[in-house]
This record gives sequence, structure tokens and C-alpha cells, in this order.
Amino acid sequence: MLRTAAFMAFFLAAWPTVQGCAPAPQGGGSASAQRTATPRPGTTVVALEFMESFENEPSAAYYPFAGLAGCAYTDDGTLVVCDEDRGKVHGFDPSNRRWYEFDTPAARPYRPIDALTDGFKVLVLDRGGQAIYRFNLGGSYLDRLLDVRTVDPAVRTEPSAFAMDRDGRMIIADVAEQQLLLLDTFLEPTMRLGDPGVGDDQFSDPVGVVFLPDGSIVASDRGNRRLVLYGRLGFYEQSIGGDIERDNHFGAPQGLAVDLHGNLFVADRGNGLIHVLDRRLRHLFSAGPDVALAGIPLAPMDVAVGPDRTLAVTDRARRAVLVFRIIYE
Repeated sequence: MLRTAAFMAFFLAAWPTVQGCAPAPQGGGSASAQRTATPRPGTTVVALEFMESFENEPSAAYYPFAGLAGCAYTDDGTLVVCDEDRGKVHGFDPSNRRWYEFDTPAARPYRPIDALTDGFKVLVLDRGGQAIYRFNLGGSYLDRLLDVRTVDPAVRTEPSAFAMDRDGRMIIADVAEQQLLLLDTFLEPTMRLGDPGVGDDQFSDPVGVVFLPDGSIVASDRGNRRLVLYGRLGFYEQSIGGDIERDNHFGAPQGLAVDLHGNLFVADRGNGLIHVLDRRLRHLFSAGPDVALAGIPLAPMDVAVGPDRTLAVTDRARRAVLVFRIIYE
């Protein structure tokens, strides 16, 4: 069964390190130990400064935003936004400040819900066709990278989010099985993480995933109002938040993004907030009603960190994309 992680541990441990991560320490060093190191000056997020919003206006090239979902930035700062309800993916080119539309694959129904970039291509997760499609940076359709239904044919998989590290490992959140599906660099399944439920190492509606710079994995467990952390090898480490925690900041955590310093950004659709956690996964602050009036989120779905210290937020209730400047000290 894919649920068993141990049989792959020796193989995964030998893989190269992920983006922004030094080789694993020798002599018993752990990912948790690396996260507790003292942060360098200029790497701690202290505020989000509202910059602009792309509202649902009839004159806009993307009009109408109907069901905003996932978003991502390319390395050159192009913003990619998914509209699940209309079956559209839009790109915003910062060099000419123009929006353009991606090609639409032939599969029906096409419901793009999440996107990421690998430096040269844009990958889009389609909930309707249960597939991952590949586009070039200009939005031209290339091919179907992965049919999610064939990854683990023994079970029904319904993808809700995905993430990839620089080595090509992929993690897919599966709301049908209430688990995470971990794939190797060849996009072959290695294990399933978690089980349905409310206890440790269990999920109730996993809808967001991200790789941290040290190779560990964070998932948003929306139904249990928490985040769940797994180490690089896929073993459960801890939960952050949850119903039993008195000072739980999460209402319905959804999309996740991480910057180069390991700071984590969480779109909380339930509370209408953007949470910021440091590299130790400690809560720093939450942005919401206290930001500029034009930048107040209502139902943020996803977040994406850009190469120029920008943070994009897709807000389904506002039918708008909000853009903030990340302030460090």
C-alpha cells in the first residue's frame, strides 16, 4: 500500500535537496532543527502593504471573474490566475501590464483550480478532468502531464491542490480519500499521507499543499481548522491550530505559499484573513480588516509569492485579485 512510508525512506533520503535548501546536515540534524535556527535580518515578515487590485470590471480583459481559485507567479513575475467556474486561466504580464488568456484543453468539463510554475512551464490542475496540463509561459497548451485517475487506480482520487519541489517531487491533496498523495520525480506514487478523521495525521478536507525550503510538506486541513506538517520523508511531525487549540487563528485555511526564507502565507477563506507564519511555523500576524480599505479580503482562496516581494491573493467573494507588498525586517 502507498500508505506505508518506510519502504521508500532510504530512497527519498538520497534525493537532492529542494529549492533554497542546503544539503541535509550530517550527524543527526533534522528539518525541525533547521527551522528553529535564528532568522537572519531582513527575512522576517512584519507587514503586508496593499498595492493594487484587479476588480471584476466589464472593461477588464479577464471579465467576468466567476470562480477564482488557485494562483501562481512565474520567475519573471507573470501572474497566473485560475477561474474554476468559467474554465479559464488568465495571465498578467507585468512588463506591459496586460492580461491574456491561456488555451483551453479539449477535456470537458474543464475546471482549473490550481497552478504552479517550474521555471519553463506552467502546470494547471484540472478538477473536472482530474488531470494536470502543461502550458508554455505564453499560455499555449502543450500536453497533459499527468492523469491523476491512473496514479493510484485502486482508489478514487479527487485532487484539490498540488505542489512541486525543484527536484520534481509532487504532492497532491485528495479530498476523496482525505489524504495527500506523494509522487516521486518520475511522477510515480510513493505513499499516501494521513487518513480521514480529526486526530493527528488525519484530514477533513485537505485543500492546500506546499513544500517548505527544507523539503518538508505543509497541508491545509480545512475541516479541522489547522495546518499539518510532514517531514521530508513523509512522516507526520505536528499540527498547527485546530479546534482544541485555544488561540487557533484558522477558520477555514485554504491556499498556501512560502517565500525563499521559509515564511508561510495562508489564505483563510473562513475568517477572511491572510495569516503569516515564520519559518518555525509560529504565527506572526494576520492581515484583514486592518489593511487598506481597497485591499480587505473577504474570502481568500489562494496566495502566491512573486519574485519581487509581492503577494497575490485570489478572493472569490470579492471576485478580485489583490496584490500586496511583503515588508521584511
